[in-house]
This record gives sequence, structure tokens and C-alpha cells, in this order.
Amino acid sequence: MPVRIYQLGAIAWCVGLLAGCGGGSSMNPSRARAELEHYVREVEPIRLGVNKLLEGADPVLGAFRGHRIGPAAASAQMDQLERRFAALAVDIAAIKARLPVLAGLHAAYAETYVLEDAYLSALVSGLARRDLADLPDTQATQRAAIIRWRTGLEVLAREMRLRLPADVQQAGRGEIAPSPQGSS
Repeated sequence: MPVRIYQLGAIAWCVGLLAGCGGGSSMNPSRARAELEHYVREVEPIRLGVNKLLEGADPVLGAFRGHRIGPAAASAQMDQLERRFAALAVDIAAIKARLPVLAGLHAAYAETYVLEDAYLSALVSGLARRDLADLPDTQATQRAAIIRWRTGLEVLAREMRLRLPADVQQAGRGEIAPSPQGSS
């Protein structure tokens, strides 16, 4: 049931955003298309960098779970990863989408980086203390925001007859945050 509510909410949100996109917009279609292309070119390297960066968390957490590294080493390695992630969060926050509908989508997407950074910070602290019981549970919120972002981009791209990079289809699928217990 909650997944269905998220899906309906995502659809309603996108419809509302897109309703405001066409009417009253003084931007011509070719300019709007160019803005969407520019936005995707800015976001894509950051997004792909984050995906690659977060893949580095699993070996650290696996070594910690397997007692091949201790809490201090695991915490230090995750701290380095979190710091690199924080720099990418700044990069994503610095993007200024010029289409109002895209700015709304981007603001929600950028918030997922804040949530992920908070999770990684808590993970660093929890590893050092050997206490992972109080990690924030933001995965569902992040996933819903990323799916709304992806869906909104896809609708805009369809309207503008633009093809998005194939990997955008994967946004919001799979693991969102590194799990200290391993993938389920």
C-alpha cells in the first residue's frame, strides 16, 4: 500500500509541475530543450560519480562485518568516502536549473544528497562506536524523490522529443544507502 501511495503521489506531483511548465512560460521550445540538455549534462557526471563512489562503501562494510578491519579503520575509510560525497553534494547543490519545472525537480533531487550525507555521517560515527542501531532510515524518502525526479525528467524529455541517457532509467532503483548488514 505505501508503495502505491508513493506512486500516486509521484504522478500527481509531476502532473502539477508540468501543468505549470507550458502555460505562461515565455521560453520557446528550442530554448527549453537546450536548457534540459544543459541540465542533464551538468547532473550526469555528478550522479555517475556518486554511484561509483558509493560502490566503495560495500567493501569497507564487508571487511568490517567480516572482522578483517576494526571499527577505527572502517570509520576512517567511510569518513574519507563521506567527505568525497559531501563535495559532490555541493556540486549538485550548485546547479541552477533555469526552467521552473526543472528547478523544482532539481531542488527535490538535491535534497536526496543532503539525506545521504547525513546517513553517511551517522554511519561513520556508528562504525567508530560499534553501534549502528541509530542510523537514519531515509531510503524510502530518497527513493521516492529520485523516482519523482526521474519521472519528471522523462516526461519533459518526451514533450521535447529528447532522449535521456539510458542510465537515468536506473535512478531510484537498487540500493540507495550502503547497508552495514549487507545487501538483502
